[in-house]
Order: sequence, then C-alpha cells, then structure tokens
Amino acid sequence: TISDFAVRHKLRNLELDYTVAFVRNEMQQVLPRSGNDIWALERTSYLTGLFSDAFNLWDEYCAALDMLEVDLREELESRSLTPRRVKNRMHDLEVVRLILGAMNTVIFERTGLAGEEGAINKVESHSAQLVLCERVPGIPLSLAVIYLIAGSRLGFPLYGVNTPGRFLLKWQLGDLEIFVDVFDKGSLVTRQNLEMLLSANLSGYSTRLLDPAPFEIITRRALANLAALAMRGEDSDRARKLEALSRGLFGF
Repeated sequence: TISDFAVRHKLRNLELDYTVAFVRNEMQQVLPRSGNDIWALERTSYLTGLFSDAFNLWDEYCAALDMLEVDLREELESRSLTPRRVKNRMHDLEVVRLILGAMNTVIFERTGLAGEEGAINKVESHSAQLVLCERVPGIPLSLAVIYLIAGSRLGFPLYGVNTPGRFLLKWQLGDLEIFVDVFDKGSLVTRQNLEMLLSANLSGYSTRLLDPAPFEIITRRALANLAALAMRGEDSDRARKLEALSRGLFGF
C-alpha cells in the first residue's frame, strides 16, 4: 500500500537487516549442539526459512511437523513397520524398502509435497516451512529437510548427503547403505550408480561427498542457495548480507 518506491526499498532493507540479526543470534545458540541433533536441524531450517518469509511462525512449523509425524506413525502401524516392530531388521534391504515406501506414500501422496523444476528460482521454495505448511513446490534441499526430520523423529537411521547439484538422503545402518532422492518422490539410488553419475559429471570426485552431512552443512547450503538466488535476481546487497552471515557463523 506504500506507493513511494524509495520508502518500500528502505523498509525491505530494514526487514532484511533485522532478519539477519535475529537469525545470527538464534543460530549462535544452536550451533554448539551435536551435528546429528534433529532439533537443531528443525530450528536452523526454520531460521533460514525466514529469508523466504520473515513472518513464518516457529509454533506453526513445529505443529506441522508433529502432524506429519503422527500420520507417518499411523501408516507404519497399519503396515506393522513401526520402529518398535522392526528395530532388529533395519539393516534388511527389503524391510527398508517397505518403510521408505510407506513414508513416500504419506509425504508425497497424502500430504502432497512435491518438487518442481525451476523451483530453485522461487524464494518460497527454499523454505521447508512453506513447503510443508503452504504446499509450495520444493527444491531438493527443502524437501529433504522435511523427510529427514520426519524419519529421524521416528528413530530411523536417515542422514543428509551434501551431493553437488541435488541434495540427497541416505539410510545407513551396518553394511546397508541406500540413497533416497526426495526430489524424485523418494526414489532409491545405489551407491554404485551414484558414484558413476558423480564421477562422470564432476572433476575431483571424492567418496567423502557421500558422507552424512551434519545440520551445520545443511544450513550452510541453504544460505548459499539463497545467496545464489539473490545474485540471479541481481540483488547483490541481499546476496552480500547472506554470504556475510554464513561466513560469520561457519567461517566460510
């Protein structure tokens, strides 16, 4: 409703500066936690989502995650696949396929989460909260964060994988390791196929790229994605502030 462009621009800058300061302060309280702390991932994914919508509410995000967890538990119970029932069979490939199939049914078919080519250029698609609560199309990272939080809450051995180009998840327990492409509705990928794809398209490929990524790396990638989006939109000031925030928090 403000017609003066200069005033609107100033207000947007003030909102961004306030959001950066708030996120920095909140992140500094979370970062000392363990890298595999699922609450830390919930909190940091909420905080980075504030750069998509500064009026996102923490309680609303938590409530939506709680509802998703309840739906997943009910579906797993109906298939006799609850963590309590399968705790000694989580290294069995066929059991894992059934578990992930149940999760895919709830997350992608019933809840309606989905990716979309080109979503990387939509700021709202970078927010796990907006993807979950508003059903906006997600990018690989925002979808993976939701899936990872849900699976970890249930006690399943799921981890993020910071692969170039597309963020993935993997189920890893004992000798069993299988990768999950949430952007492709939870399709499964073997390490062999993934290594062939990466080595063919990436110079200097290292198997360390497939190691579990702690929440700090996931958060760093989220900020890098947002900074890159700002640069594509020729908003260099926003990109500079996001990059400075990341360097201040993570040192790079």
